[in-house]
Amino acid sequence: MISRTRLLAAAAASALALCTYTVRAEDPAPTTTSTEIQALRARLDQLEAQQKQAEQQRHEAEQKLDEKITSEQLDKETTEKSQFISAEGFTAGYSDNRFVIQSDDGNFKLRPWFHLQIRGVANDRQGFQNGNKNPEDEWNTGFEIRRMRFGFDGNAFSPDFQYFFNWTTNRTSGNTNVTSTTGTTKGTVIGTASNGQGGVPILEEAWIKYHIPTTPLIFQLGQQHDPILHEEMTSSRYRHSAEISLTSDIFVNGDAFTEAAMLIYDNGPDSPVRAEAGINHGIRSANTNFESYPNNGGFNQFNYGFAGRVEYKVMGRWKDYAQIAQIDVKDPLLVFGVGGDYSERGHDGQVVGGVDGQYSDPNGVLVYGEVVDRYTTHNFGYFTQSSQGASLNAGDPAVAGTATNEYSFLLEGGYLIANRYEPFLRYEYMKLQGTPAGSRNYIQDVTTGVNVWFQGHRLKLTGEVMYLPQGLPFDDSPTDEFASPHHGELVYEMQLQLLI
Repeated sequence: MISRTRLLAAAAASALALCTYTVRAEDPAPTTTSTEIQALRARLDQLEAQQKQAEQQRHEAEQKLDEKITSEQLDKETTEKSQFISAEGFTAGYSDNRFVIQSDDGNFKLRPWFHLQIRGVANDRQGFQNGNKNPEDEWNTGFEIRRMRFGFDGNAFSPDFQYFFNWTTNRTSGNTNVTSTTGTTKGTVIGTASNGQGGVPILEEAWIKYHIPTTPLIFQLGQQHDPILHEEMTSSRYRHSAEISLTSDIFVNGDAFTEAAMLIYDNGPDSPVRAEAGINHGIRSANTNFESYPNNGGFNQFNYGFAGRVEYKVMGRWKDYAQIAQIDVKDPLLVFGVGGDYSERGHDGQVVGGVDGQYSDPNGVLVYGEVVDRYTTHNFGYFTQSSQGASLNAGDPAVAGTATNEYSFLLEGGYLIANRYEPFLRYEYMKLQGTPAGSRNYIQDVTTGVNVWFQGHRLKLTGEVMYLPQGLPFDDSPTDEFASPHHGELVYEMQLQLLI
């Protein structure tokens, strides 16, 4: 469309040409003066400026409208996708208290996580110094990074194929024993080497599992929990105490990771029974190669093992059973479990078995108990956990090479107040054999404390006190308890947990 300005300009030009032709033809005095022409040009310039201003205003209005439509569309998509943003078939965001990246069809999913526990400790070995003459308490105090874990889990190819990878960091630096590998001195300590691995990542868990479609069967392969005790199988992220019990640490070596292939029966959240069984590299065989005892060093003392566990849910939700705590318990829960492991090394064998039960309800009550028994055909000392992993320690020569039976009893309870505070109490009693000569075989431990739940397990503060009236015959690094075989011991702990 020809603009108004151009029409006026054309008309003015035509009038000027006609006037010029008329003057030349008839040669009278001009009828259009130069003053009128200048006025006409000024008017045309004014009209052109007005048109440019109108076009600029229209352009700005269209741009503001486009920006408003784009902003409203983004807000709508964000609301519809529940805090997810879409990019080429994948979504990323925060859902169910987890960061997640996943495909639109759900066949691929990745969930990273981080777990930090910062702990302040004061250890009081009562009357430990100066022997029986003028005994004095020995105090050790300070801070430590008890756990710094990171990992990720999810599924690949389909929701039936799942994976889980978990690393922790070495807590301490120090000295590592060097052992002989040849001749008659094979296996004996021949020196020490500096260990500067504090903070170095260590693999804890690495497994994949496949759910066989239309069946309740799952095949799991990798480094995983040895299925003996519920407390030991419950992640350190989801316990109400700052640390695992002495019973679990001494009898099954803390979290008890082992290399294994397991067949699992799980018929869903409504099923009252769960079970698993399989073969492993022996109890405490985490991060070892395929070699068997005695070629695999001091950290793995077994050739192979068999393990299994059965759990029966009387009532409640399996989801609530994934913790030993009271946060977000919706229904009364009662579950009993029984598990065991048989591991063999050479011509010797060891059986560790346990029975446990847990009750909790929405009123805030939690009760957990376990009984554990360990039978060794030829006692070869006791196991405990160090900063480098499981280690075998020399025992009492009086029982070395003989069949021994050891046991432990544990009972603990907690009560949630105002969905924020949870005081708890734990008592355990154990009988050990193979401890250092002259030490007590009967050990008692009383632990009491309180949790302050700021954001559930994601952010909590735990304060607790452990008391061993007869002490402990050896160091136990995870619980911050030192060898104090003839004296009482008090350990004070304050721990902050962050889980994202």
